[in-house]
Amino acid sequence: MSTNHDTICELRGVGKSYSLPDGKDLMVLDNITLDVRRQDVTAILGPSGCGKSTLVRILVGLIEPSRGEVLVHGRPLVGLNPAISMVFQNFALYPWLTVAENVAAGLNGRGVPPARRRELVQQAINRVGLEGFEEAYPKELSGGMKQRVGIARALVAQPELLVMDEPFSGLDVLTAENLRAEVVSLWQDATCDPNSVVLVTHNIQEAVTMATRIVVMGANPGQIRTVLDNPLPFPRSPHEPEFRALADRIHQILTQALIPDEPAKPAAVPARILPLPNVTPGEIAGLLERLDDVGGRADIFDLSVEIGREFGKMLAAVKAAELLAFVETPKDQVVLTAKGRQYLQAKVRLRKVLLNAQLRALPLFQHLIEILSRQESRSLDEEIVMEELAVWLPTERPQTMFRNVVRWGRYAELLGYNADERKLYLDTENIPPAPAQPGDGA
Repeated sequence: MSTNHDTICELRGVGKSYSLPDGKDLMVLDNITLDVRRQDVTAILGPSGCGKSTLVRILVGLIEPSRGEVLVHGRPLVGLNPAISMVFQNFALYPWLTVAENVAAGLNGRGVPPARRRELVQQAINRVGLEGFEEAYPKELSGGMKQRVGIARALVAQPELLVMDEPFSGLDVLTAENLRAEVVSLWQDATCDPNSVVLVTHNIQEAVTMATRIVVMGANPGQIRTVLDNPLPFPRSPHEPEFRALADRIHQILTQALIPDEPAKPAAVPARILPLPNVTPGEIAGLLERLDDVGGRADIFDLSVEIGREFGKMLAAVKAAELLAFVETPKDQVVLTAKGRQYLQAKVRLRKVLLNAQLRALPLFQHLIEILSRQESRSLDEEIVMEELAVWLPTERPQTMFRNVVRWGRYAELLGYNADERKLYLDTENIPPAPAQPGDGA
């Protein structure tokens, strides 16, 4: 049992697996050991699908680990973690409650007397700058103000540790920047909790801006690649050389994890189903066009700056293009392949044919085509497809995966979606082209 009084929570050898329909286990997290210390802002940084959200849900007590243990002040966690309040990405407000009532919901079940309850609610509202909006309803608020309500609801319980799961990803750039600064100010206020913050993010600049420790995760399965201390003084500017140096170091670590130099060897077992990166066919084409403009090869960091996209989103576009064999990724370079150039130079109709062929070679689409083909109507209800996606990709949001399947499949005229009936169907009117291998860079 731990006796470190500077540690709030600990993960010790934590692993998480899910059972698949074929009886095999899918390992999502493997051997996670991490201390969450007092007076730290700890950023959990990594690509989509690396298990960041699963990790913090285990820390909070929403999910039980398959292996290992969670300690709170040295004692094994049973049930929900009493030291933690959580802020979610999607606001999670009750639309029928006012701002004050939504904030007060953070005290439900805690036995706080009414007078003290009103006092705590007002204090939390004041701390996030929502004075005057106590009687407003969520529909009257902007996205930034809704997230302030979510933060106030977490603060009202005076948590020792505030856990935030990608809280700024749904906000515009300026609003997100302001809220990041305000959260740091709340943490720096020594007169009240939270004492520490855990931030889940895929945004490198966000992690370097806010965190005192940065936990960089890898995927398949999720594991901690490294933990970096961030001693830069607050407030921090991305224009400072020290800031850029740390961000570049993290870029390098993530790039090596996501797009290794060595090509994957042919699998001796059935191909694993990989998630579709959350990008559109248009974004993939935009990446290819930019590569073509600069001679077919570019540094991934420079590409992110030139296109004006967050590094995490740029990586997603690169991963998608690589999945389709349109690019290769030696070192920090992104290189346009012959297949990618063919796609780029093709007219719209031929692009659809080429993408159709590439999608048919991906295990995810192969499985979807198989289950749809077994139906007499060649269609399935949206809910059934999302249930399948949740089984195949248990660490991904099925709604996001379904949306990506629809927009990729529609563009390639491989799949269709009836929004009125909420059904996904095979686009049988189109003759499938000859299959292509996604690893073929020719």
